[in-house]
Amino acid sequence: MTGVSPLSNHPTIGFVILSHRDPAQLLRLVGALNRLYDDPPIACHHDSAQCPIDKGAFPGNVRFVEPSIRTGWAKWSVVRGFFAALRLLYDHAAPDWFVLMSASDYPIRRAEAVRADLAALGADALIDYRQIGDTVESAAARFGPRNPELDQFESNANRRLKRSHYEGAEIWLPMLRFNDGGRRVRPGRFTIHLPFATPFRPFSRDFPCFYGDHWFTGNMRVARLLLNPTPQHLKLQKHLTMRSCPDECYFQTVLCNEPGLKLVRDNHRYAQWNGGGAHPQLLTDADLDAIRASNAHFARKFAQGAPVLDRIDAMLFD
Repeated sequence: MTGVSPLSNHPTIGFVILSHRDPAQLLRLVGALNRLYDDPPIACHHDSAQCPIDKGAFPGNVRFVEPSIRTGWAKWSVVRGFFAALRLLYDHAAPDWFVLMSASDYPIRRAEAVRADLAALGADALIDYRQIGDTVESAAARFGPRNPELDQFESNANRRLKRSHYEGAEIWLPMLRFNDGGRRVRPGRFTIHLPFATPFRPFSRDFPCFYGDHWFTGNMRVARLLLNPTPQHLKLQKHLTMRSCPDECYFQTVLCNEPGLKLVRDNHRYAQWNGGGAHPQLLTDADLDAIRASNAHFARKFAQGAPVLDRIDAMLFD
């Protein structure tokens, strides 16, 4: 993957935020971004079906996707929500860079330091990735160093799981799911994973499958690519629509297979997985020293009103 020159020495940055609960937490995040980045363009997809939100409480630089898409964890609907927010961002602004965040993320580096990093790296995207079948050593040799906080993706169990999610054959059986403590019933499916690859997968020697952490930063060139999918990208979308965790495969596969893009594997996000699990652990005051010592631009996940956020505000704004 060959490189391109930085867009500028003082790049403009916009934000795409995915949210589905805790409007107060989203509002606090927006306030921090506005103070750091001088009221940047922000596009938010908030799933109003999961949690109502008063959009009038937010400053004018924040735009919301309307109507919102009903999203679900590890489902293609999350990718759809991102596409809608990214398009909204670039329909009304033209930032050199966009940052994909959740409402439980928070900035941990001053804006001037983030801009300096983006200019110095000369990259098109900061995105965590590895190819299906790679070992830790082969990925490092081919693509360079990764974010050290994302050991979660390097375990043998995770590698087997991702191969099954994205390349494996599956059978789906109908079932009923009970939500909201059994008060709501909806149709669902039970997935049986088969021990061989599906012959209908869109991947090939010339278009291999990549995966990694969902959260990334990209420049305008990356935004244009994602908003204008090729026939091959549309085939990949169709394949991932019914697959688990498509948000940890689609962006990596599209960007890693695009000639001429320079990708930095360190996505500059701090998270503490503590050895595994489906979600990173909630960060607390005990993580503050490690957050300060990291080279990350943003961190996740934080609980609403977590005291450590006040400590981070003091670090950023005092």
